[in-house]
Amino acid sequence: MERKTGVVAATDVSTFGGDPMLESMTSATLHPLPCLPDDVFPTSADWQGYFFANQAHRLSLPWTTDYRLSAPEKRAIAHSIQKFQLGESSEGSHLMAVARVHAERILDPVYVDAVKLFIGEEQRHAKELKRFMEQEAIPLTRKDWMDSWFRRLRKCANLEVALSVLLVAELIATIYYDALKQATRSPLLATLCTQILHDEHQHVRFQGQTLGQLRAAYAPWMRLIISLAFKLLFTLTVVIVWFDHRSTFRTGNYSLPDYWRTIHQSYHWAKSLMAAASTPDATL
Repeated sequence: MERKTGVVAATDVSTFGGDPMLESMTSATLHPLPCLPDDVFPTSADWQGYFFANQAHRLSLPWTTDYRLSAPEKRAIAHSIQKFQLGESSEGSHLMAVARVHAERILDPVYVDAVKLFIGEEQRHAKELKRFMEQEAIPLTRKDWMDSWFRRLRKCANLEVALSVLLVAELIATIYYDALKQATRSPLLATLCTQILHDEHQHVRFQGQTLGQLRAAYAPWMRLIISLAFKLLFTLTVVIVWFDHRSTFRTGNYSLPDYWRTIHQSYHWAKSLMAAASTPDATL
């Protein structure tokens, strides 16, 4: 495949990497958020450039809005947003450590820089969600059993497992933040969710392509076992998240069939990213 580089504005659905959720957003909603073209396998330098561009060109959040959540809106999202804010707030120290090991092995120090910028975006999400919650008098939570389980799983594993766990969380996020966006009439929350959705879709590409590269050298039987394990983790998480956050999903116009169908569309998109990145001419 011909190598192309550069970051483009996300105003053309051809740049969305094939994910149906992001393609459903209008150009007016996304402009001028940066995006990498979907017909390339970005290098670490490309990802570094994207993260810098995304840092510099973000949606303006209307923090001064007079709108406040109604009591029903707050009841619908408070429990849920507390847990997702906690999930976005990881320091990323273990991910950085295993990323350095990987970068040294493949002689690609820029990969570490790209991962650091990725972690910075996740932490920005946590800070902005926290600020919104404080503005709406929604208390923070410090513990959640599922968040603790995910963190333990990431910390006791190598880069491949850590990224697999992250990818599951990010796939869930691409649906959750769309539901959260529609669950209230808050212009601040809607804009914040639009930005996070854009970021998370690019994160899925980043992690999915890296995982494809990591698994490229495996024997077919090994890839099959890993694929089945990933599908099991994904399915269990999808079921648990629905029951834990169904109030937000339902208020945000996602019935259980809608949720199940849409999350599996994103899952198959991620699988296609991994498959494409495992080909010989794909580079990260």
